[in-house]
Amino acid sequence: MDIHDQIEQYCEQGNDLFDEDDFLGAIAIWQKALDLIVDPNEDWNEVLWLKVSIGDSFYMTDEYEKSLDSLLDALNYPEANENPFIHFRIGQCYYQLGDKGSSKNSLLKAYMLSGKEIFEEHEEEGLFFYGFLSSVINF
Repeated sequence: MDIHDQIEQYCEQGNDLFDEDDFLGAIAIWQKALDLIVDPNEDWNEVLWLKVSIGDSFYMTDEYEKSLDSLLDALNYPEANENPFIHFRIGQCYYQLGDKGSSKNSLLKAYMLSGKEIFEEHEEEGLFFYGFLSSVINF
C-alpha cells in the first residue's frame, strides 16, 4: 500500500469515527494521515481537508481554541478562502471564545459565499448564528 492509499484509508477511518461521535478518535486518525504527507504544498487538497476536519472535530468537543487554530491554518491553502463552511466554523469559534467582532467578520464571509444556506444547513445552531449576524449587520 502506498502513502496515498494509507492517507485515504486514515481519512475513511476518521470519517467513520466522526460519524459515531468519536471526535477525539477521528482527530487522532486524521493526525496520522497528516503526518504521512511529505509535501503539504503538493498535497494541499488533502492537507486542507484534514485541517478542516480536525478543526470541525475540535469544535464538536468544545475545544474552540484548538478548532480555531486548525481552521485558521487551513486558510493558508488554495481554495480555502472560497469555502463558506470554514468561515462559518471560524465565526462560531470566535463567538464561543468571546470575540464577537471577529465572529461577525467570519460569519459575514460565510454569508457572502453561500447566503443563508450555510446557516440553515446547521439547523438550530446555524440559525442562532444567523440571528447573531443579523443583529450586527443590516441585511
